[in-house]
Parts: sequence; C-alpha cells; structure tokens
Amino acid sequence: MHNTSARIILSNQSLVLQSVTRNSAGYYVCAATNTLRETRSSPQLFRVKFAPVCKEDRIVVVGASRGESLNISCRVEADPPVHNFRWKFNNSGETLEVSPQRFTVPMPGDANGISVLKYTPATELDYGTLSCWADNEVGSQAKPCLFQIVAAGKPFPVRNCSLANQTYTSVEVKCIAGYDGGLPQRFVLEVYHGDLDSLPNNRPLYNVSSNDAPIFALSSLKAPVDAGVHVAVYAVNAKGRSQAVVLSEVTFRDAEKRTGK
Repeated sequence: MHNTSARIILSNQSLVLQSVTRNSAGYYVCAATNTLRETRSSPQLFRVKFAPVCKEDRIVVVGASRGESLNISCRVEADPPVHNFRWKFNNSGETLEVSPQRFTVPMPGDANGISVLKYTPATELDYGTLSCWADNEVGSQAKPCLFQIVAAGKPFPVRNCSLANQTYTSVEVKCIAGYDGGLPQRFVLEVYHGDLDSLPNNRPLYNVSSNDAPIFALSSLKAPVDAGVHVAVYAVNAKGRSQAVVLSEVTFRDAEKRTGK
C-alpha cells in the first residue's frame, strides 16, 4: 500500500521503505493480480538489526527482606541476539560492578536475551538500584534496565475503620491505609456471618478488592437474620497479607424488612 506519510512507497515493481524502524521488521509478500486470479510470492523475512533495548521500559521495584535470596531477570530485545551482559549496583554512597560469576548470560545463538542475577541483601547498604546492560553485534544498550531493591515485608493493618450509610442491603466502609511494607498494596473486604471466633474457618459471603484505597461501597447485600454479620478488611502485597481488622455485629437499619416470612 502506497503511504507517503508512513514512508512506504511503491515504485514499479519495487517496495521502498524509508525511515525504517523495528516495527518494519517481519515477513513481506508480493502479490500480482489480473482479471483471472491473484498470485502471491513466498514470504520474505525482513530483519531490522538494532542494539539491545529493555523489554520493560520502567523501573521494576523488587521487595526483599534481609537474607532473602532473589533471582532478578533482565530481559532485553535485540537483533542479532545478545552476546554479553553487564550489571552494576548503586546506592547513595557508591557504584559497584557486579561480578560475572553472580549472573547468567545467554548461550551463543540463543535468541532469548535474558540474564539472571542472584542477589541477597544482607545489610542496609545492599538496598539500592541494580542496572543491567546488554551488547550485540550492532552495539551496546543505550539505556539500562533498572531494578529498585527495597526493604519489604507484609503490609501493616488498616486503621480507623468506620461504617456509614447503613441500610438493610447496603453499607459503606472507610478505613485508613497502613504502611505498605515497601511494595504496592491492595485492599480486600470480606463479609462473614456467624460467631467471631469462627471467622477464619468460614467462607465469606462477599469478597471485594480495591487497588486505590480501603474504601468500599457494598450494595444488594443479602444478610442473614439469624446470625451476626462481620466485616473484615485487610491489605495485601507481594509478601503476604496484613492482619485483618474486623468490624463486629454490623447493624442493618431497615427493621421492617426483617419482619414477615
């Protein structure tokens, strides 16, 4: 297709690609058509060689406790394949080269550009930024892949939970988030009925999650009238879940709907 703005030009029996990028790579087919039929050529692979680039164009946050062993994978895209990797560690005080014995490199001809670094933070100085570069025949990676190593654990419980706008079938629950443990956290609300002591063994009537804040609006609830109703709220991150905060004996205000059959 002739597209001058995209720098694609058809000239007689030739295809001209200008300002070629990585997106130009792929298989190309030539087709000829007359009133009888259309004939297509066999696909021709067009490669665009480029220096390595990160598969994830962002800083990856990795949470770890002291003494916890990590396998950090640096993934890049490149053509031709990568033949070498380099790692560095930086904290507020110094920048250090990482020994090649601590990370893997792809075998010759391996198209998967992955290097895995084994890393174990032992002291506060071991928390910082790991940088990863790769090389191929075209050249060296211009922008490194970055991994932020942070001290992490389970999140703290939510606090100051309150109920509002209660009816027989709805309720709003608002809490304040606790410390996230050094990692992104989400919040979960569960509704139970039965004795408070038996909550861990009960299956929740409702389960709702929120990625932004521990604020929930529940509607169309079908609360049993013969048992107490409890609301449990907790936080979750990659290290686990916090202790749940339980609001006991939630009272539904529309008494008329509790009467009758």
